Amino acid sequence: MSSTSISSRFLFSSLSSIVRGAINFVTVILIARWLNIDDYGRMMFLLASFLAFKQLLDMSSGQAFFTFISERPRSKKFISIYWLWVLIQLLFSILILGFILPDSLVETLWVDEDRLLILLALLATFSQNIVWPVASGMAESQRETIKVQKIAVLITFMHLIVVCLLWVLGKLALPALLIAILIEWGLGSFYAIKLYKNYQKESSLKITDNETIMSILGEFWKYCAPLIPYSWMAFFYVFADRWMLQHWGGSSEQAYYSLARQFGVITLLATSSILRIFWKEIAEAYYQKNTEKVKRLYKSISQALYAIGALCVGALVPWAKEILELFVGVEYTGGSMVLILMLIYTVHQSMGQIGASMLYATKETKLQTMIGMTFMTVSLFTAYLMMAPVDSSILPGLGLASEGLALKMVILQIIEVNILAWFISRKFGWKYDWAYQLVILGVVLIAGFLIKNVVQILEIKVVASMIIFSFIYIILSALLIYYKPSFIGLNSKELRRFTSLIIARISSTKT
Repeated sequence: MSSTSISSRFLFSSLSSIVRGAINFVTVILIARWLNIDDYGRMMFLLASFLAFKQLLDMSSGQAFFTFISERPRSKKFISIYWLWVLIQLLFSILILGFILPDSLVETLWVDEDRLLILLALLATFSQNIVWPVASGMAESQRETIKVQKIAVLITFMHLIVVCLLWVLGKLALPALLIAILIEWGLGSFYAIKLYKNYQKESSLKITDNETIMSILGEFWKYCAPLIPYSWMAFFYVFADRWMLQHWGGSSEQAYYSLARQFGVITLLATSSILRIFWKEIAEAYYQKNTEKVKRLYKSISQALYAIGALCVGALVPWAKEILELFVGVEYTGGSMVLILMLIYTVHQSMGQIGASMLYATKETKLQTMIGMTFMTVSLFTAYLMMAPVDSSILPGLGLASEGLALKMVILQIIEVNILAWFISRKFGWKYDWAYQLVILGVVLIAGFLIKNVVQILEIKVVASMIIFSFIYIILSALLIYYKPSFIGLNSKELRRFTSLIIARISSTKT
């Protein structure tokens, strides 16, 4: 079994994502329990604000870079110029935040946080969300998925160890956590970059040696120009959501929302596993005009990822309050409705990520900009109405804090991803399918609540009830997939082949 085949890479990526997700889940739970709820909310607000700031600086150049190196091998000059651009982004950010912005504006934007702590959050986010994606993308463009996933698992495990050590030593605080993130992902990026060097020996495509600085910049400009307004709007959209929540709801509401998003990551493990693989294969197939492969990958992967995410949601939503109380404590149970909404949100988020990757990989950036700008504009206004105080002198809102933000995310996400899917289908001449979303999500949620009600008849402790529920739910899900593989977008032949691949991978691991 080739380590560069799509099936093998997806399988290994999925398994490693499960391991990484489990480790990260434990880490998040420990941090949420060991920090008080306000400090946890502050940390998540800082990280989210700079994740938004990334959009302002990057201007979709990261998507362009990965698309270009996925299409064909690129020269050292091309790679070096892009890394110079990354360095410029970092230096510019430090200059603005460290020296140019006045104290009054910093205190307003980051709600009275210390400037040094803000700079640490910037560096940590830059390391994890700009440097690592570029470095791992370079390796992924050569189908080095397995090695990249091993590095990612090691980083995640190392972070768990560091968090535990800090707690044991009595040093678990925001500055120490941010420094740890900075160093961990920086080291991981260093090793991921080194995986790019052997690609031209294995590729049948030739590197273009006559590139000039102007031709490289022109290539990026052609790709990114339509996306620059979108990227800047994305910054205001993401930052405004989290700022309004922090300003009107406070750190505890920020903690409810942030923790719900962290739990939601569980349902996105399969999507995160295949996203870069999907992007790479679509970019290369589209560049080679293999439209049949593009259609087959998009259709099968979209429904499969939606179904997998929905199956996770069907298991988690019925137990939302119990999960929060069990894992992070009673003080977080006020966010149980937020958790339910954000779990449902992540099911459709997988569709959005696949759709966006499809457009980026095929260079349909104008379409991405048009749809994204429209919905971000609507979202900003909707977020204000959901979270603004009912007695606001400017324009009264509903004062729903984190629940309002989560409800907004769910409603607009469902509408946006379906419009995106419709445009993609129309662009490439495919039939637009939407009914499977209602069927799949409806089936798993009804099944989840029914099984919970049956289990609770036993009147046993919560943990025991959850274990029995999980056993029954997994068995029924497996039977559903076995007898009706179309539920996850596969036919019987594809299901047998994928099952054989899993068995082969497990067997090779044992030997």
